[in-house]
Amino acid sequence: MIRKLSSATKVIFIYLAIQILPIPLVFLFPREQQIEASLNLTLLFSLIGTIWMLVVNHRKEWTPVTPLTKQPSAPLPTVFLWGILGFIGAIAIQIVTSMIEMLLFGIPSESANTEYLLETTAQYPLLIFSIVVFAPVMEELVFRKAIFTQLHVSKVSVLGAAVISSLIFALVHFDGHMLVYSTLGLWFCYLYNKTNNIYAPMLAHGLMNAYASLPIFFPQLFGG
Repeated sequence: MIRKLSSATKVIFIYLAIQILPIPLVFLFPREQQIEASLNLTLLFSLIGTIWMLVVNHRKEWTPVTPLTKQPSAPLPTVFLWGILGFIGAIAIQIVTSMIEMLLFGIPSESANTEYLLETTAQYPLLIFSIVVFAPVMEELVFRKAIFTQLHVSKVSVLGAAVISSLIFALVHFDGHMLVYSTLGLWFCYLYNKTNNIYAPMLAHGLMNAYASLPIFFPQLFGG
């Protein structure tokens, strides 16, 4: 008998597929078209992955069932409010943790990952959808609703599950800002745990990314 995959496992597999599948497909295009093809494939697969994950999330029951996924969501206005407060908190966290990294470890406050995305998006504006919508939706479903809750149901405490999932979240961004990303991960775990609704950290995450993208559209305000 084939064991049915849990919702959390499906979401993780979808995320991994979205990251891996575009890579070999790029080589089907002529060399001079590969950069544009890579961007188009990334955007297309991100769209597919986002929709697919949302479908999995909205099926009758999320599995594995945990106290967090079983409890009713906070009211919609509360979820929205915490999403906004979460965005403000995320910006404050970035400022403080970036300063700590710079003072203690000499790490520049600029993120190479963010700078690359902004430069690429300036040349290929459609990528803004990936930054502001697709990435926040997929990352919150993967790192918060899937990994965080899966760890918690595996007899890891809520705090332990939050720490582990946040460290993984930081590692996959691979740009050296471990303190910034892991602290943000903890903050998004808190928002999810506070509201019992994954859309609270999704909103905060999306607004944070949108704020970081402002220099693309208003370079005159950011010295561009």
